[in-house]
Amino acid sequence: MNFSKLWKYTLMVIWICGLGVSAVPLSAAAHASVVESYPVSGSILKTPPDSVYVRFNEPIEPVFSSLEVLGPNGEQAVQGSPGAYHDQAQPDKLAAVLKPGLPEGAYTLKWRVVSSDGHPVEGTIPFQVGDESGAAVQTPSNSDVSKDAPGTVSLLMRWIWYAGMTIYTGTLLFHSVLLCPGSPGNFGSGLVRRSRTVLIAGLAAAGVGLVMTLPLQASSYKGDLQGVLYGGALRQTLNQTAFGTVWKVQILLFLVLAAITWIGLRSWNKQNSGSKGGYRFFVVTATVVSQALLLSKAFLGHAAVAGNKGLAIFADYLHLSASSLWLGGLLAIALLLPLAAKEDASASGTEQSAALYWETLQRFSTTAAVCVAVLLASGLYGAFLHIPEFHALWSTSYGLTLLAKIGLLLPMLLLALSGLLRSRRRTRRPKAALWAELGLGAVVLLLAALLTSQPPASSAEIQQPGRLEASVSGYRIALDVAPAAVGKNQFKVSLKNLQGQPVEEIEQITLRLTSNEMDMGTIEVVLPGAQPEGQGLITMGGSWNVRVHILLKNLDTIDHEFTLNVNSI
Repeated sequence: MNFSKLWKYTLMVIWICGLGVSAVPLSAAAHASVVESYPVSGSILKTPPDSVYVRFNEPIEPVFSSLEVLGPNGEQAVQGSPGAYHDQAQPDKLAAVLKPGLPEGAYTLKWRVVSSDGHPVEGTIPFQVGDESGAAVQTPSNSDVSKDAPGTVSLLMRWIWYAGMTIYTGTLLFHSVLLCPGSPGNFGSGLVRRSRTVLIAGLAAAGVGLVMTLPLQASSYKGDLQGVLYGGALRQTLNQTAFGTVWKVQILLFLVLAAITWIGLRSWNKQNSGSKGGYRFFVVTATVVSQALLLSKAFLGHAAVAGNKGLAIFADYLHLSASSLWLGGLLAIALLLPLAAKEDASASGTEQSAALYWETLQRFSTTAAVCVAVLLASGLYGAFLHIPEFHALWSTSYGLTLLAKIGLLLPMLLLALSGLLRSRRRTRRPKAALWAELGLGAVVLLLAALLTSQPPASSAEIQQPGRLEASVSGYRIALDVAPAAVGKNQFKVSLKNLQGQPVEEIEQITLRLTSNEMDMGTIEVVLPGAQPEGQGLITMGGSWNVRVHILLKNLDTIDHEFTLNVNSI
């Protein structure tokens, strides 16, 4: 059995296992958001409540959840020490008991949770106690906030992990499939030494990136570095979160991979390269473990909270595996192939070494074409999951980052096509094109690290001129206001489920508009459920609060508040 077949069989086993995972009908919610609260955002209560609660669309990490209520003068209204009040029987709910005898006025319920995909999310829910003519409540409801831009160190560590795994898997691919299938290598010690250096560098980079993710994630959960160093956040993250469970599995896999690499490299030298047994064992086991490590990474990203969790995780793994093999193989071609051709020339003659170069490059072009096909298919599936509407590509930070990634991928494909044509025609060696493609690939990996650090567009409240959208109570509400200016306006509301299907069981929709800048009274627009469109008169420009109240035919209600900017002209 040659190494090419070993690679094929190994990857086949891994991907079949992944298909088995994807076939399991696991369900998970999207990015954490509020689906229910008491009091309702913007509500006016005659008497102060005894307790408050917030319910989310998915279970939350209890150890890093917090809820507090601030009164009219900024004083704490929660009884006892404010912090996490988690109902163990209802893992998607936070609750708190309030102090008795609270005064009338405007209150702000502040919450902070960690979503299942590892992103901290926080928001505020305003309400009022007492006379409606009291202080105005102007904060939008469900104002979920998630840090779109990760810290520089966190982003750098993710990129180092991606780069390290790419270097390692690409070097394995080069020696087992691209260079000379069926042989562990009959080349000089220079190629062996350089290959060892590249493998160790890739493994070391992956190890540094992996180890550093724990304190960085704990810092993200806790919200400050001091809490990580002195507040026990490391221990809590490791033992009480889903991230900690996956991270421990990753560390175990990495230690196994390091041990396999150490044993394999010790026996890899020119004298025993003709003995394939030990080298074959090293390649196969290292490939299996490194692919398992790539698979584990998908359990910590956005795929872990997709609707079809198994399929999304498998697609995310395929995307990461294909990109690692493509870019890693490209780096090996640039760093190792010229030396292999040079050493082969000294032993076999110039003509044969040229044939070796072009045959290796052609095998890589074929491998890269397969990887690109997998990348495009898995990338399209991921975009379908995380981009709810086409305009979210340019109206959210996640969409803009994805566009930048696609923009860099296009010239990479052109360079790859150029390399494929040169390998077939055997013209001038594409040295400059290889390094240009590698440079673009390094930036693409950085953007990939940035994407995993950002909340997906499907969880963001999307706003464009005259249009507002948000996910509420397991639905997607879209409000269109045209022309969004002073005078007569056309209002249209659409309601879809999280699968993108329109909800038709609507009885009536009521819109209540109040100015956030001065008391202009309340403008009410009632829309029929069969065709939720109608007209209303907006009397002043500036910022307006629009409260949407949807009554379904089963008498359930959906409420949300938007902030609408109205043009004066």
